[in-house]
Amino acid sequence: ATLAPDEVDRLLYPKVLVGARRYTANSVEEGITFNDDDNLIIKGNNLLAIASLLKRYEGKIKCIYIDPPYNTGNDSFGYNDNFKRSSWLTFMMNRLVVAKRLLSRDGLIFIQINYKEMSYLRVLCDELFGEWNYINTITIQTATTASFRAINDCPVNVSEFILIYSVDKSAKN
Repeated sequence: ATLAPDEVDRLLYPKVLVGARRYTANSVEEGITFNDDDNLIIKGNNLLAIASLLKRYEGKIKCIYIDPPYNTGNDSFGYNDNFKRSSWLTFMMNRLVVAKRLLSRDGLIFIQINYKEMSYLRVLCDELFGEWNYINTITIQTATTASFRAINDCPVNVSEFILIYSVDKSAKN
């Protein structure tokens, strides 16, 4: 089931934001506290991590990039990548609902995906962000047909995609 906004609030786990490090050109500072204007890269369970940010950053984030599981059926990654489509869509919806709450009115979200779930993700994002807030799809070449893949006797997949949505396309950036 999809999480309602009030259900998301129960997921606020400040303990997720521990062990912060600040990387500078010359060093790494351990055990720091961060300021509201610091840029953050968060590594961990993304639903818990982004929900933990709500209390401090709801409506303030200008840009979110998400590289979710592509649902390829391959579990050799450090996370589950073998969902039934309905489970994958619920997985994505729960994260996108929270991510949208983090974004400012003029904020953008970039979601990288491959061909397998791209059309389903596009429909989901059209529903959540509004199809009028769709900005563009970037196609990324990930391989060439001259690679080992070219020996196949079927079409060769050489691309991934990044869907771009705005919270409110009419807002001034």
